[in-house]
Amino acid sequence: MVAILLASALAGGCGGDEPKAERRATVKTPQPAEDFLGRPGKLVDIGAGRSLLLHCVGSGSPAVVLEAGFGGDASQWRDVQPDIGHVTRTCAYDRAGSGFSAAPSGVRDARDEITDLRRLLARARIDPPYVIVGHSYGGVLARVFAHLHPTETAGLVLIDTMGRNGRSRQLAIWPESQARTIRRELATTVMDGVDLAAGEAIADRLTKLGDTPLAVITAGRHDNFPRRPSSLAGALEQLWGKMQDELAQLSSNRVHVVAARSNHDVPPSRSGQPSVAVRAVEAVLDAARDETALPPCPEIFSGSDIRCGS
Repeated sequence: MVAILLASALAGGCGGDEPKAERRATVKTPQPAEDFLGRPGKLVDIGAGRSLLLHCVGSGSPAVVLEAGFGGDASQWRDVQPDIGHVTRTCAYDRAGSGFSAAPSGVRDARDEITDLRRLLARARIDPPYVIVGHSYGGVLARVFAHLHPTETAGLVLIDTMGRNGRSRQLAIWPESQARTIRRELATTVMDGVDLAAGEAIADRLTKLGDTPLAVITAGRHDNFPRRPSSLAGALEQLWGKMQDELAQLSSNRVHVVAARSNHDVPPSRSGQPSVAVRAVEAVLDAARDETALPPCPEIFSGSDIRCGS
């Protein structure tokens, strides 16, 4: 999707192995709570005649809230949620307009989506504060949540998400010969009823997290980056890495890891490294519970398929 990774130059997302759900939201007709075509979860009434699908496992606090990428749903976390559920209450949900959660009429933005989330958690009696885990566009929403509700934010895990002023910075390094097409993509800031640019602007207002525990996970591969000219591919990779480093600088209590064999879609095992996400969440959770500093990256992650970032 352009708003998340302009380098893909597609309305579909940035990872070659991403599911279609990440590329475009497909809303299924809500079913009775006990029958979601084999998917776990229940519909929770959030008021005004609207319901969202919620799936929680485990017990304990702070609760972990999993935010999927654009168009993705709770099923994106199937390789991550069960393990985190062993150590605390862990909830994934279908945002309005994805999975089994119907979209409201009109255009909405990240502020509306965070309002939905807080109503959902309140109705489900899941109390703050929360560790918010966001992949791709979900990372934008995690930053919006932390900006709007800092006292409800126990920690953040940002998984290969857009950095500050990402649209304009990516466009600035795009060759003039291709810039017209990219500008047309950029001009379309509303996708599937969501004003993406508005959400990014709110997320960019988060400039510091103090010592709130923060983990940043960067994908080691971006297969949908253009391969030609090679100078562009290299420049986009360099910029993306720089934006990830900048996100890590939001907190003085941070860890940054590169999932070296993962494409953009890090949480699913078919294309990513869900174990890296699990370890990052567990580390942030422990630091939040104990009010301590995160351990150094090498003490949290190990293996030849990870690298510790700055």
